[in-house]
Amino acid sequence: KAAGMVASITDERIQYRRSGDNRVISLSLLKQGLKLFPLVQEGDPIVENQVLAAAVPIARDFPCPRNITHAHYTEHLASSSLSERYASAKALSVFPASGDIDQALSNKLSDPDEHIYVKLEVAASLARHENEQGWSFIERCLVDEYLQNRLEAVIILGEISAIRSSEILSKVLMDRDQNPEIRAGAAWSLGELHDRSAIDTLIRSFVSVNQGIRAEAARALAKLGEEFSPEILRKFPQSQPIERPGISWALSKSGRFQLEDVINLMVDDDARQWAAYLLGTQDQQKFVHEIERLKNRDPEVYFAVTVLWKIMTSWIYGLEEY
Repeated sequence: KAAGMVASITDERIQYRRSGDNRVISLSLLKQGLKLFPLVQEGDPIVENQVLAAAVPIARDFPCPRNITHAHYTEHLASSSLSERYASAKALSVFPASGDIDQALSNKLSDPDEHIYVKLEVAASLARHENEQGWSFIERCLVDEYLQNRLEAVIILGEISAIRSSEILSKVLMDRDQNPEIRAGAAWSLGELHDRSAIDTLIRSFVSVNQGIRAEAARALAKLGEEFSPEILRKFPQSQPIERPGISWALSKSGRFQLEDVINLMVDDDARQWAAYLLGTQDQQKFVHEIERLKNRDPEVYFAVTVLWKIMTSWIYGLEEY
């Protein structure tokens, strides 16, 4: 669980000295009746999360030849193995665009007998090469009669870091004629792209009556909150009451705000309630030294925050019946 140095190894246990506090940690080599075999030696430096012993061989690296060219993968696009064709289609996206590569991908995309998963990876590689054929195929899949193909299309868009990916996904998310599961998938993919331009779309989607769409949009907004909390905070005062639960949950998960940021959100009674939620769901120690400022500004919100802290730090919070 922590970096350090292997101190000793016996038949029964491994001991290592933890870097942070120089404490010796002892680990048993017998787990659930299985004998583990050390993968380190005395004196070895170790890093956090390193496997020190196991019942099976553990590889710390994956040797990979660096002399393979794009020709290897274009050739394997014709393999009889589905997994090889799939992997080759994905691998070709990391090579610089060229006539040979795009032609091979284009030929595979036109193959009527090819599996849809392979074709979507082919289309994604073409899209990364700024080839319109790839984008067009993905967009056609978004209106496919099979919902699974639509879902795969929105998922793959979440793997293509491009403005156009965000634009297409935003359009899908806001399309009320689209299947709710696909719209929810589009919200998830927008979170994977970490594109600040999606903030407005995700917030607007909170007016949806479908719980799945709102939930995925909130999760996506929380991911964006890790990088763009100031932008999301600025959206809050002008947002509709129906949008604020999702915004507040996302901000509370990111935790990237200060007390003054929350005070500035309190533009009406509804906003004051969500401000109390925002602070009340955070670690009390983060704000305990400046919470008096809130007490002077708004005693009611201060009271609500302290009540939430009391409840959420109690041992009964989250306790469930058998």
